[in-house]
Amino acid sequence: MREGLAREFPGALRAAAWARARVGRRLVLWGEPVVWATISGIGAGFLVASVVQAVVGLTNEAIQALRAPTPFPLFPLVTISGTAAAAAVALGTGGLVALALDLVYVAIGIALRVPGVITACGRSGGALPLPDPDQCTAVGFLASLWPQFLGIGLGIVLARTSLMTRGGGTNSLLRVSGGLALALFVVNAAWGIAVAQSGYAAETAGGSTSALTIAAGIVAAAVAAGVLAAQLPGGVRNAAIVAAVWLVPWFALQVPFASRSLAESIAAENVIAIVTFIVIEPIAAAFLVLSAAVASRARFIPRYPG
Repeated sequence: MREGLAREFPGALRAAAWARARVGRRLVLWGEPVVWATISGIGAGFLVASVVQAVVGLTNEAIQALRAPTPFPLFPLVTISGTAAAAAVALGTGGLVALALDLVYVAIGIALRVPGVITACGRSGGALPLPDPDQCTAVGFLASLWPQFLGIGLGIVLARTSLMTRGGGTNSLLRVSGGLALALFVVNAAWGIAVAQSGYAAETAGGSTSALTIAAGIVAAAVAAGVLAAQLPGGVRNAAIVAAVWLVPWFALQVPFASRSLAESIAAENVIAIVTFIVIEPIAAAFLVLSAAVASRARFIPRYPG
C-alpha cells in the first residue's frame, strides 16, 4: 500500500519526509560555563520575545481592525515564549545551575514589579482586575505570574527534546543579546528604584528630564553590549543582528503608534518626552553596532611603547 501511495503521490511523500526531518532536527548550541550559559539563555529569551512581541502586537491590531473578539489574551504569549527560550538555553547549555541562575533573574524581575503594583493598587482603591487576576492580593499576584511558570516548564521540556549541545564553545550571538538584555534590565531597575524613592509626582513633573535620563541609560546599555560583542567572534555581525531584532517590535508597533499619537493634540511639556521615546531605540541600536565596530578595531591596533 505504501508503494502504491508513493507512485500515486510522489510529491506528498517527499513533503512528508522533509517535514519529518525538520521537526525531528534539534537546535545545536555550544556548551558553556554556568554564568555564560545563563547570559546566553537570557539573550535567547530577549530575541524570541522581541519577535513574538511584534507578531502578537500586529495580530492584536488586525483583530481590533476587524472588530472581532479576541479569543484569549495574546500578550502573555510574549512572556511565555521569552521565558521558555531563556530556560531552555540556560538548562541545555549550562545545566541545572545555569537554570537556577536564570530563575533568580526572573525572580528579581518579579520582585522589582512589587512596588509598582503596590502603588497602582493604592491609586485604584485596592483592585487591579482584568486582564489579569486581581494583583492586589497575594494569591492574585501569584496567579498573575502564570505565564512565567508556564514558560519555565515549557523551557525545561524544550531543553530535553529540542536542544543539543556539542562540547565547549561560545554562543556569540546569544551572549551579545544577553549582555544587552542584562544591561537594559539594570537600567530599568535603577530607574524604577529612583522613581519609587522620589515619588510618582516628581517623576511626572520633570517628564522631559526623565525621558532624557532613561534614554541616556538605554544608550549606555547598548554601548556596553557593543563592547562585549567586540570581545567575541563575529562581534560586529552579531551586534548588527541583535540590533535588527531589537528594532523589530519598534518598527512594527511603536512607529505606527507614534504616528497616531503625534497626529493628535499633545501638551507642549510632553512633546520632548514622546519624541525621545520614539527615537531612542534606533539611536541605541546604532550605538550598539558602532561601539562593537570601534572596540573591535581598537583590539587590533598595535600599541608601540613610548
